[in-house]
Amino acid sequence: MKKILFLFSGILWFSIEVKACDLCSIYLNMEPNDLRNTVGMNYRYRHFENKIDRFKRVNSYNKHAAGNTVLRESSIQEEVFINYDLWFNYFVNQKWQINGTLTFADNYYRENDSSLHNIGGIGDLTLLSKYMIYNTKVTDSSSWAMRWLVGGGLQLPIGNYQKSYVVAPSSSKNGQVVYGAPYEELDPHMQAGSGSLDYIVLTEFQLRYKKIGLSANAIYQMNSVNSYDFKFANRFNANTSLFGLINWQKVTFAPGLGLSYEVSKRDEYKGDEYLNSGGSALFSSLFAKVYYSDFALGFNYFQPIEQNLLDNQLPNKERLTVDLSFYF
Repeated sequence: MKKILFLFSGILWFSIEVKACDLCSIYLNMEPNDLRNTVGMNYRYRHFENKIDRFKRVNSYNKHAAGNTVLRESSIQEEVFINYDLWFNYFVNQKWQINGTLTFADNYYRENDSSLHNIGGIGDLTLLSKYMIYNTKVTDSSSWAMRWLVGGGLQLPIGNYQKSYVVAPSSSKNGQVVYGAPYEELDPHMQAGSGSLDYIVLTEFQLRYKKIGLSANAIYQMNSVNSYDFKFANRFNANTSLFGLINWQKVTFAPGLGLSYEVSKRDEYKGDEYLNSGGSALFSSLFAKVYYSDFALGFNYFQPIEQNLLDNQLPNKERLTVDLSFYF
């Protein structure tokens, strides 16, 4: 009976507290439809490309140019990573929010516009919880607003990681008969999932003066070893952007410019460093978001400014993100 009375009193106190906060603690939104529950879809495109010139010596039988001739062959190597995300953001209360993202991947490698390898499937599930440390209250005397959040979570290894591709068609050949299984390779970086349970910590900061805002966030991901003895290196990402808010009738337009930085050491396989992985890159970004009623549509275009990739990786090219959100 005491437990029931205690539970009832706790529920009653919580209800009174919520009503009191609704009356005395009105917080300033940083953007339209802010502080509302959200579901959405993302399209993410990442492109890596490198041009390689190969030289070969061939015999020439032309009577005007007999002898050896050196020819140059150009080959364009590309890696393309495409992700489709389903995500939600739910506010438990004014301080706590929960975020979840499920990814579907379609990754491929091609040379001279010919696709050689293609791996796709369901990716990992990311679950995050964020706590709002500070959020400016509405006042009539100030045009400034500030918000600071911290959080963390897990990346659950539900995605496909075991897909390999054929490198050579067969192991041997006897006359016109091909026998033996084809040689296949598992590329960890082309997989839809990571195969490992990973941990994430993050912080987000926003500052706004009237219709101009500054946003910054940092994310650190700590990765574990998967069942294939492969460990993706821990990764750090930081982003900052300057944006504005333009109102036109029932539509709000939010354009902006930003910078993004990412860095990691080499990955590891069976405890040893895995070549052709790791490094750092700095990107500039151009973005815009359009808000109308309970919907928002946005895009973000990234272009590398400087990159220092270890070993022989394909350099970063453009990146693109398109997102559609519904607020409720």
